[in-house]
Amino acid sequence: MVPPILKELFVPGTILFFLFAATIGTLLLFRKANNGRAGRRWLVALVTFYWIGSTPFAAIALVRALSPAYNPVESREQARHATAIVVLGGGVHAYRSRGAMVLQGNREHSLRALEAARVYRILDHPWVIVTGSLEPERKTEAAEMARSLIALGVAADRIVEEGKSRNTHDHTLYVPPLLQQRSVKQFVMVTSRQHMARSLRAFRNAGLDPVPSSPDFFVPDDGRLSLLIPSEAALEATSAMMHDLGAIVYYRLRGWN
Repeated sequence: MVPPILKELFVPGTILFFLFAATIGTLLLFRKANNGRAGRRWLVALVTFYWIGSTPFAAIALVRALSPAYNPVESREQARHATAIVVLGGGVHAYRSRGAMVLQGNREHSLRALEAARVYRILDHPWVIVTGSLEPERKTEAAEMARSLIALGVAADRIVEEGKSRNTHDHTLYVPPLLQQRSVKQFVMVTSRQHMARSLRAFRNAGLDPVPSSPDFFVPDDGRLSLLIPSEAALEATSAMMHDLGAIVYYRLRGWN
């Protein structure tokens, strides 16, 4: 299993990738060949990529160009009369102080929770399977998603926690038995637009055919849309898209989709 820190190291848009690439550019500055011209070009290209990639205009254009659009579920018929929702983990932050720890869902976690709660109301109390481990912690990402959904009005006795999966491929191993135990033949899958295409292929490769439903893929930090002003939300959307493009290639090489 690839450690999360190594994944971030090779995903354009993350802080680790920026530091890694900036280090390479800095070393190139000291090359005698061309008086460090290659290093200057490298660093200019890196800063330009991060500047453009952190603007809402570029992030929205990138996601729309590189990921399919899936219509959100609006009715039971559109959901093919699904009796369950599977919410793929979107990530959480762990905060520690003096031996204590609390978990808090990140932006993507919260958006998926909102979408799952919306679909839950449409389908009239289906099962809701939440996924995600958080090794080596005892608490899980699934438990944090369950807490978020309960706060949004989802009945606790309709939530099933799958707290072992660490990635999309794991979801296809651990979720199907939970569906079979509850005689679920059709379900709605909630994840981000950037992540949906890979997730659908992975589940279909496992013999399942979920109905996709994604939340809004970009929500500005301050609630307003300023297309040319860099923002954390836009950079996260860009980074998520770049991560999934690389993951699609990796999954195909592994035969997982």
